[in-house]
Amino acid sequence: MLVGNFNPIIFQPAWFGAEKLIGEKEREEAKIEIIHSDVAIFSLGWGRIEVMPERFLVNTTQEPYYEVIRDLAMGTFTLLHHTPITRMGLNWEIHFQLESEELWHKAGDKLVPKEIWNEVLEKPGMRSLTVNGIRKDGLKGSYNIKVEPSTSVQYGLYININDHFETEDPKNTLGSDEMIGILKEKWSDSHDNSNVVFELLLKGLL
Repeated sequence: MLVGNFNPIIFQPAWFGAEKLIGEKEREEAKIEIIHSDVAIFSLGWGRIEVMPERFLVNTTQEPYYEVIRDLAMGTFTLLHHTPITRMGLNWEIHFQLESEELWHKAGDKLVPKEIWNEVLEKPGMRSLTVNGIRKDGLKGSYNIKVEPSTSVQYGLYININDHFETEDPKNTLGSDEMIGILKEKWSDSHDNSNVVFELLLKGLL
């Protein structure tokens, strides 16, 4: 996700196709939800694009297309390089199914010990846990991890990683070059690190 100053109405399949950012077949088969001055939302076969005045989001649930969404964002704002972009979140997520309800409860108890909550709640249970830390690479931003019960698989955990970046001087950021440069440089590291974090978290919970 990119945060900045966008003009949603230009972000529609016809524009992406004209600029060769998506193929002709993708343009023709795109499913438009809404194209408006305040919001543009449409789906392609492999992902979804959502644009509002302050947010540009492109996502996919299909791992083979991870680099496709990266390239789409890079290509878009290489063309629109005067668009101010001040923040970026590279978001990675998994739904992991545990073998039993007992293990599911044990994982929640490790993340949120119940002793203190038993004093104030009847049958306390974890609904959402978010932990954030400072970046290790010297860039401005933060690293945020959210864990919740999965709504997609029974006795599952949903883990979301938000690798958050900011420009050095957001108030005076005039274009997209700084943030797109970070995207190009940090994408692979962010992806690889997310897999390490998922593995470490699940190992610690099981």
